[in-house]
Amino acid sequence: MSTSSLIQNAMSDNLAFSLMARLHVILRRQNGRVTDIEYMRVNPGYCRSILDMALELPNPDLHDICQKLDEIYFGEDGLFVTPPPPTPLLNRLAVRKQPSNKLDESSMPDMSTIPTPVLDHNAMVDQTYISRLR
Repeated sequence: MSTSSLIQNAMSDNLAFSLMARLHVILRRQNGRVTDIEYMRVNPGYCRSILDMALELPNPDLHDICQKLDEIYFGEDGLFVTPPPPTPLLNRLAVRKQPSNKLDESSMPDMSTIPTPVLDHNAMVDQTYISRLR
């Protein structure tokens, strides 16, 4: 992706966010519906269902907002249609070079030398009693 297309996507995302905020307010006032704007930005299925639900309501402002959001997200160069930019090469290289946290058996402590704690039943009951004061 070129820099200009990344800038265009960012501008489209900002416009979509402001439109979704207006959609959220109208839906909340008109029929008490609460929407999740952040989830709508990342999930095409949820976005489509909210837009379809809003189009069924008799509000011309909602219809205009839904039409604009549909174009931004599902249009020919929409945000859900355009693949996300690839991870930068240096980030991918850093992920590969991370050391593994696997322990070999030679670095493991000898479990037979660790003393086993003696469990006191009364102490356990006292710690798990529901109404005990803290």
